[in-house]
This record gives sequence, structure tokens and C-alpha cells, in this order.
Amino acid sequence: MNRKQIGNFYEDVAIDYLRRKKYKILDRNYKTKFGELDIIAYDKMENCYVFVEVRYRTNLSYGTPQETVNYYKQRRIILASMVYIKRNKLKNVNLRFDIIAIDSKNNVEHIINAFQTDNRDYVYY
Repeated sequence: MNRKQIGNFYEDVAIDYLRRKKYKILDRNYKTKFGELDIIAYDKMENCYVFVEVRYRTNLSYGTPQETVNYYKQRRIILASMVYIKRNKLKNVNLRFDIIAIDSKNNVEHIINAFQTDNRDYVYY
């Protein structure tokens, strides 16, 4: 499998996991000028939109999957989420940024509210 196929496979694993947790999947591989959002879901229990970054690692030589979502990746996800919000004309909604980390044994770890933003991040571009 090439990298895109591998990425799609693990995003499918993450989507299956989220659906079992009763999340509604709104979009996948949402592309913006700032980057791609892997999964956009809606958590009915928490009444919030969830932007999910899916990470997979075969070994931990370069860190755990969740450790690869550094400050710069977080900023790109936040900017891409702003595009989604603006394009979909969403107002006064709750947002959350999660990471789904998958290891070589296909163990799924869902890090809820993995990083946060505040209103200062939502400047107009």
C-alpha cells in the first residue's frame, strides 16, 4: 500500500471507532489552503463539533503518534477549522480538537480535547 492508502485505512479505523461512540461523521479529508482536516465529526453528547487528527505509527522511534501533532500542526488544524466554520456558516458552536492515535497493533487511543484554542486564534484571514 502507498502512503495515501495507508492513511485512508487508518482513517477508516478511526471513523469506525467514532461511530461506535455515537459520533456523527460530517466530513473527511476536508481540504483548505492551510491543510487537510482528517475527520470532522459531531459529538451529540457534548453538543460540539470535533476536528479529529488521525495519527498512526509502526514504531515509536520518533515518538508516539500523538506527540507528532506539534504546535505547528495544531495551528494548521485550527486555521483549517476556521475555514470549515466560515464556509459552513456556523455560529456560536462548541468546538473540540481530538487526536486518534493508532499503534502498530491497531490499538486506538482517543485523546479528547488534545489541544485547545481561544478566541485570539480566530482572527480573520
